Amino acid sequence: MEKLRRSVEEILDQPENDETSAEYIKKTRGCQPYLRRLASEETVRYPSYWKCVLKGSADRKTTVKRKLIEPQSSAFREIENLVQKTWEANNVGHGRDAVGLSHSGIVVKKIWWIENPTLFRKYDAKKKEICSLAAECRSVKGLPGESPVLTRHHGT
Repeated sequence: MEKLRRSVEEILDQPENDETSAEYIKKTRGCQPYLRRLASEETVRYPSYWKCVLKGSADRKTTVKRKLIEPQSSAFREIENLVQKTWEANNVGHGRDAVGLSHSGIVVKKIWWIENPTLFRKYDAKKKEICSLAAECRSVKGLPGESPVLTRHHGT
């Protein structure tokens, strides 16, 4: 039974190949139709690896879950790498809240994995709003890969 459940989950997790899926639209119709599709989604796409998503209760959850990521894990190392790569020592000490600071490096001591469905719903709503606005943007003549906007007055 467990094997069958995993098989079904794998099938459901595969990107859709029908003409209405966001992935299909992105591949075949371009950026603006893809953004319109994302903006029109009625459901929230929570991260698939969240425990509340795996249990099917993400839409009803209001509590925040947090878990300490172990320093020896690959996730910890990846995040630490990202922090180290983006650290810019020459920017330390600028601004009123950083007067007198002269750090030459940064040390990552703890990383928390946070699942906050309430905040994620707000993020998702804002993302849809931005996608809707971006879908209405017109091409800018002269940018690589852009073409002129066609209207009923200038072509079809």
